[in-house]
Parts: sequence; C-alpha cells; structure tokens
Amino acid sequence: QVRDFFRALFTDALAEEKPPFLLHGLEVAGKLRAVTGSSRSGKRLICEFGAIAEDDLAFTSPGDFLFFDNIQEACELGYQVYDFSVGDEPYKRLWCDIEVQHFEVLAPLTLKGRALATGLRQGARAKAFIKNNPTIWRLTKMLRRKAAGQAAPAAAEDDS
Repeated sequence: QVRDFFRALFTDALAEEKPPFLLHGLEVAGKLRAVTGSSRSGKRLICEFGAIAEDDLAFTSPGDFLFFDNIQEACELGYQVYDFSVGDEPYKRLWCDIEVQHFEVLAPLTLKGRALATGLRQGARAKAFIKNNPTIWRLTKMLRRKAAGQAAPAAAEDDS
C-alpha cells in the first residue's frame, strides 16, 4: 500500500506543468545508489525522504553527493531554501544553517479527544526521549532496519 501510494503520488505529479513532488536518483555503474523525494512549497524545496543503497559503495556517501546535486539544482531554479524537513540528524547540520522549530498543538474538544491527546502527548515525549539519546536512537534505527530486513549501514552512514 505504501509503495502504491508513493508511486501514484510521484507519477500523478508528472502530469502537472510544475510537479509538486519530485524524485531524484543517483545511478552509479548501472545501479541506483541514492534517492530523494521532495516537494515544492513556494520558494522552498523540501526533501521529504532520502535513502541509499547499503552496498560496497555506501562508504562513498552517495546520499551526500545527491544532496549536493539537489541543492545545486534548487539554487539554479531560484529556490530560496532547501529544507531537509522534520527531524534532527547530524547530516542535516552539515548542510544547513537554518533551524526551524516545530511544535505540535493538540486542542481536544471532548472527553474522548482529551484521552486521545494524552496518549499522543505521551507518545511524542517517548519519541523525543529516544531521539535525544544517541545510544537509544542508534539502537532504535538498528532494530527498525532489522525488522524491515535491511542490512546494517556502513560505518560512515551509521549516524544518519
């Protein structure tokens, strides 16, 4: 379902004169090594997601090369901001000098809504705790990769 959603999202965008969603890829030796999916919002190009092939060339940082290429293209097209979207990761700080603080506001109107808001707040606190502890965050990412059946990242990519 998720693949079908993204396939439709990016395919349908191609029908528009100025597609609101873009896919970029880096191919080396006939193999896709890195990919980014972006959206456009005014004068901002937002990198919504990125992925790299966990293979023998991962140590060369194909994702970084693709980010460079994306940022260069964004500048050439007149975008004022290249936005790495939500989430704080070390690689984002290598490229960006602007940090946008995001806040989630929950305004429950019913008793049922208050119960849901309480659960959502607790989930957000747990997520923040995990992401703000480098050891736990690294372990969480490793467990997610294992659950998805992916190989461990190359040593150079372990922080991303």
